[in-house]
Amino acid sequence: MLAMTRYYLALLGHSQRYLPAILAYLALNTVLYTDPKSPLLPQYGISAGSLLVVSCWLTIAMLDIEDPVQRLITFSHARRRRSVLGGATLAVFGCAVVLTLVTLAWSGIRSGGFPIGTLAIGAATHLVCTLFGIAIGLPCSRLLIPRVGWSVLAAIFALAAVLLVKWLPLANPLLRALTSQQPPGGPLAVAVVAAIAGLLVSVTVVGHLLRRNA
Repeated sequence: MLAMTRYYLALLGHSQRYLPAILAYLALNTVLYTDPKSPLLPQYGISAGSLLVVSCWLTIAMLDIEDPVQRLITFSHARRRRSVLGGATLAVFGCAVVLTLVTLAWSGIRSGGFPIGTLAIGAATHLVCTLFGIAIGLPCSRLLIPRVGWSVLAAIFALAAVLLVKWLPLANPLLRALTSQQPPGGPLAVAVVAAIAGLLVSVTVVGHLLRRNA
């Protein structure tokens, strides 16, 4: 699986498809974390929601680089589809960890301090949103949806549901709690469970459909 992770990171880096999303995310952080007097948790809610979209973009962009013939070769060398999906997941998650560290460091520098509790909540929120983004990106990629237009529409609707629908116990309750400065403990715990379960379901379903369509 680590070999597949390195392969996908090299593939993504060589293609430079990561640039639009990551540059937009960094630009947002530059604008967002400007006022040292602003509370950090509401800002973390905004940047974490943005990272959810970025991780979904990176997942789709990375998996869409290979054409069908190249993908068959990759599956053949990996021998197990689970290794391919796991490698892709770890590659995007690694990119998100780096972006999260950049966000936390920049926010701490701009606010003039590094409160451990606040940073821990911010880190957990960003990584949970990353898992949601990967879970959406896997089935919306070319692995299951061959046409780009349908892939984009599916990703948009799924992102809208996760980010905007209040009654779904996914990312929205957690991000609303942060932006409204409510206690985030409960929503964060629910979001962690939902994100892990969602990613496992996504990987399992995509792997099953790939095996059935092979």
